[in-house]
Amino acid sequence: MRKLPWILVVLLAIACVVAWFRPHEPLPAEIRTETKIQTVVKTDTVLISKPIAVFWQILPNDTVRIGDTLLHRKRVVYEDSLYRAVVSGYVDPRLDSMQVFPKTVYQTVTNDVYHPVPIKSKKKRWGLGLQAGYGYPGGFYVGGGVSYDLWQW
Repeated sequence: MRKLPWILVVLLAIACVVAWFRPHEPLPAEIRTETKIQTVVKTDTVLISKPIAVFWQILPNDTVRIGDTLLHRKRVVYEDSLYRAVVSGYVDPRLDSMQVFPKTVYQTVTNDVYHPVPIKSKKKRWGLGLQAGYGYPGGFYVGGGVSYDLWQW
């Protein structure tokens, strides 16, 4: 009977050491990266203030005679990297065709980096457990009971 208190003290010491050295926080989670590429193509309005003629041609067999005046029908091509316009006519030339080449491409690259953060749960202060102790009138006792944790580390 005299060895029982010492066995309980040794078991309690072992339980305290095991509880002290056990890992309290989970291992860190891995970092995840996502890359998103968003491409938006927009059509722009092109304003050409004074186009420069690239090609000028008098069309053969397309001449009008008014009295002693000869009016030649001509075709003029205005061209740039953004447009191509074809104009033809006699005295008052008109636009035959117009091609506009707006090239506006917007690319948005988004890198999202996720770092998972573990949420620490609160430790429970109340619990049931095995108890051992010394009582005043009767000496040592062993039993179960409800306990409240005063200090946490």
